[in-house]
Amino acid sequence: MDFRHSTRNKKLEQWIIVFLILTLCLGLNFFVSKITWQIDLSSKTKYSLSKESIALLNKLEEPVEIIITIKEDNNLPKITQKFMHDVKLLFGALENAPTSKQIRTTFLDVESPKAPPSYLSKYRLNEPNLIIIASKNGGQKTIFRYDAAVGSNPYDNSVPFKSRDSAARQALWESDFYTDWKESYNGILEPTRFRGEENFVRVMLEIAGRKSGKNTAYFTTGHGEKSPFDLDESVGYSELSKILEDRNIRVASIDLSIVKEIPQDAQMIIVAGPKGTFQDQEVASIQSFINNRGGKLLLAIDPVEELSVLDRPAFGLRPVLKEWSIRCHDMLIYDSSPENYDFFTGAYILRTFREKDNHEIVDQHIQLGLSIQSDRCRPIETIQIEDANFETKALIYSSQKSLGLSNWTQRKSPPEKNPLLDLEGNIPIIAVSEKITNRNNLSLSNGKIIALGSSSILSNKYLSKNSGNQLLGKNIVYWFNDVPDMLEIPFREIDSYSISMQEDEFENLIYSIAIIPIFVALTGFFVGWLRKEL
Repeated sequence: MDFRHSTRNKKLEQWIIVFLILTLCLGLNFFVSKITWQIDLSSKTKYSLSKESIALLNKLEEPVEIIITIKEDNNLPKITQKFMHDVKLLFGALENAPTSKQIRTTFLDVESPKAPPSYLSKYRLNEPNLIIIASKNGGQKTIFRYDAAVGSNPYDNSVPFKSRDSAARQALWESDFYTDWKESYNGILEPTRFRGEENFVRVMLEIAGRKSGKNTAYFTTGHGEKSPFDLDESVGYSELSKILEDRNIRVASIDLSIVKEIPQDAQMIIVAGPKGTFQDQEVASIQSFINNRGGKLLLAIDPVEELSVLDRPAFGLRPVLKEWSIRCHDMLIYDSSPENYDFFTGAYILRTFREKDNHEIVDQHIQLGLSIQSDRCRPIETIQIEDANFETKALIYSSQKSLGLSNWTQRKSPPEKNPLLDLEGNIPIIAVSEKITNRNNLSLSNGKIIALGSSSILSNKYLSKNSGNQLLGKNIVYWFNDVPDMLEIPFREIDSYSISMQEDEFENLIYSIAIIPIFVALTGFFVGWLRKEL
């Protein structure tokens, strides 16, 4: 046997093995890149869409494009980088979801001279730092905008200084992609829950879902009501208007005293904090709307001080409420317990729910431990009537120690309980009623009412600052829109980690981490030296 070429043959064999292993790795990578399977092994499948979202996305009537014009850059503020990380995970779940219509995401550099892909040529894409949702027939809508140039001059004393990071944090706060912001160890507010799944699903349904001819929310006027166009931080209703418009519902005002009937495009009527009574003609228009046309009514009324309206309880709307199994008392909720009031704002805190069988509007409040804040409020009770077609339920109650005071304008402070006329806690503050009709052995909703014992609950004062009030407002709109699945889309908990240590503790950590690699290196040198010596 000739061993003269054995060394050369061994080297050749080694290179052949290296080549085969390399081609195997490349082939496996190519094969895996063509597979769209996704297996979520995380706890509670946190990187997959919820079954509620999948059910809603299967209602899409055409494919959806998600276009991102934000450049990935390490110079972005940390909070924006975190946001991009969270939405990327969501994009992967959306693209791989088992939906009837395709959902495609595209990262696009609008500043590049290269033309965008042909399937995006029909859209106006000339602005950077946007996230856009679009479809062929539904147009396009910007769901997030990041202004990279925002930031004030620290040497300009005429305006408060705002860093790029704080500006980005404010943009994300206003975008409603995150909720439950809490102060971190360094005093900076950080989000704890990501609600991007709900926001993206909602906008995709608006863009590519089935359109409804009834898409207007009318706010009544002429009785001193709160206005949806009022930006006042305390009494305005512009935040509720924004919630409606974000869900593709047009907002308008209406004076029921000068119209023969409520317009045909009306989806809901909103009575927000009236101070005067409704006349019989106006009450009849509302009754016709909810009884004959399956309309929705949101009634938010405050305790009455003026004696001029006491002769017509609930501002003349008692017949409407009574017909729908709801009673609105002309009383005031009094609670002497300081723990039921916010220490800083003085807001009354509502956090008592039913022990079981809660309404879908407040299910998430119970799961997340959220409360609702309000100014002074009045009782809203449900009553039993002979008509079994109405499903009524109280949503939230005052505390056990509270009282419902009758004739409260004439009572002393602190009041003494009147056992004959006063109500004892827990007293319902919000109640809903839904008219159910049976058709072909199916139960169908045919009109809805929600009554709130305080107009402040949905005012800018609390809707813009309290997570519980925000969630309540959105869930009311979803319930009115007959999309109960949107009520169930869960938030994604955000994993956050931080290490707090002193300088000497950090040095000790570095030394302890370095011990093992230093020991291995010294051992290697020693073994090498032994081989040379032996």
